[in-house]
Amino acid sequence: MELKELCEKTLQIFKVKSVSELSGKLLETVINCDTEKYQQFCNLVEDLSVDWLQKIFQYYEADRKEKKQDYTPKSICTLCAQITETGGEIVYDICAGSGALTIQKWIDNPEKLFICEELDTKVISFLLFNMAVRNMNGYVINRDVLTLESIKTYRITKGDKFSTVEVISHIPTIKADEIISNPPYNIKWDAPMPMLADERFQNKPIPPSSNANYAFVITALSRLKDNGKCAFVLPCGALQFQPELEIRKYLVDNGYIEEVIALPRSMFESTDIPTCIIVFSCGNQEIKMFDARQKYKEEGRKQNGQFGDASHTNRTYTKIVNVLTPETIEILCGECDNIPEFSKTVTISDIQQNNYNLSPAQYIEFEYKEPKHRDYQEIADNYNYIVRMQNSCKLVINKTLAKQFGFDLDLYKQDKANSEDIVYQMGNLGIKLEKCDYIQFTKNKNEFVFKANDKEILPEMLIQLLNVWKNQIALLNTMQNQYLTELRDALLPDLMSGKLELKV
Repeated sequence: MELKELCEKTLQIFKVKSVSELSGKLLETVINCDTEKYQQFCNLVEDLSVDWLQKIFQYYEADRKEKKQDYTPKSICTLCAQITETGGEIVYDICAGSGALTIQKWIDNPEKLFICEELDTKVISFLLFNMAVRNMNGYVINRDVLTLESIKTYRITKGDKFSTVEVISHIPTIKADEIISNPPYNIKWDAPMPMLADERFQNKPIPPSSNANYAFVITALSRLKDNGKCAFVLPCGALQFQPELEIRKYLVDNGYIEEVIALPRSMFESTDIPTCIIVFSCGNQEIKMFDARQKYKEEGRKQNGQFGDASHTNRTYTKIVNVLTPETIEILCGECDNIPEFSKTVTISDIQQNNYNLSPAQYIEFEYKEPKHRDYQEIADNYNYIVRMQNSCKLVINKTLAKQFGFDLDLYKQDKANSEDIVYQMGNLGIKLEKCDYIQFTKNKNEFVFKANDKEILPEMLIQLLNVWKNQIALLNTMQNQYLTELRDALLPDLMSGKLELKV
């Protein structure tokens, strides 16, 4: 269902006018166990394998600037759910948001106990509703995962069709079989002195204050059973960021890292940040490395404009995102064969020798492929056509007048010299380029061709014409640079390999 339609119909069910009012109504629904509202929502969306409320909250309410709320795409949720499957009973979702990762675990096995922890009070009601409408058993803990400052805890109890929700006074002890998390990326944090004595961080490196990525990881591992599995979606910087080197060293040397997957770009709705998945478990002597950056298919999602004037809100456009296919997910959850450009199993010693860099591309073999490019002269001919357009209208102007009009004489002279040098160098390679010859500065008094008829008055029309000419020259210069860049990129590999020799 298209987002705007989904949002409007959801607001109608809960009899509110805006998404900002929806949070309160959702909380009211779950506390009162309003089965009529649950059923109306089920009738609207039909397929509960999708986190429909995530779509609404992410677009209208998510705080990307301060809270870094970029919620997890479905195919990443599917991968995290499957790759952490142990057959255990307890699932723990850190920084759960609206619960997309938990929903995917529920699809695989609805009988598990689901514990979700989330700080943002606005999204808590969306999370509670998602769990209750799917008839889950579990807890929702509204607290700061890092500082442990608690706000409220809810118990979700499975019913005949929908769960009941109640506020409880205690926080359950967490020891999970399967942990999943897509925490906010690179947020700054402070580790206060009491936290340094916290069992989570005892005898372990403390994550840098510049970002809390591994603070979430260390917290998760302290709540993971010995035979459990944990998957984190993290920015790729976490694989090689220097301030986190000691934490990676600790995790690698102690056998906590089982698998690293580099994900394709453009998977998230609102950010293009490169991301990865790190799978944690105990007792690993080898690490599976997958480079899945090219293993995706494009998916188009129709969406109407949400804000702006009528021309925007009435327009339906297609947003393209990258998704992992079921076949790729199955491979990433299986054994790691040594496949060039895709996968390789490495030892802890390999990681140590590479200074604990966890980027899969550092270990997987990549085949050199000779770059494909157009014929050199074909590129040069495109360049020459632009130069001919530029040269077709030559300006001859007195130096003093030129300075009055703001011309940088030295810059234009340098451009001409550069052009002559490029023509000479390309000529040595057998490539014919045209020289730039579109301006000439003279000492002849008042010479300005385009010609001015009055010796004392410079017409306003001519000034405007000159500005148009300067803009056109700038545009053509930009186009020249594009073709020169293409020509350079085509020549460099052949020059460096010796395939092409420079004639002297």
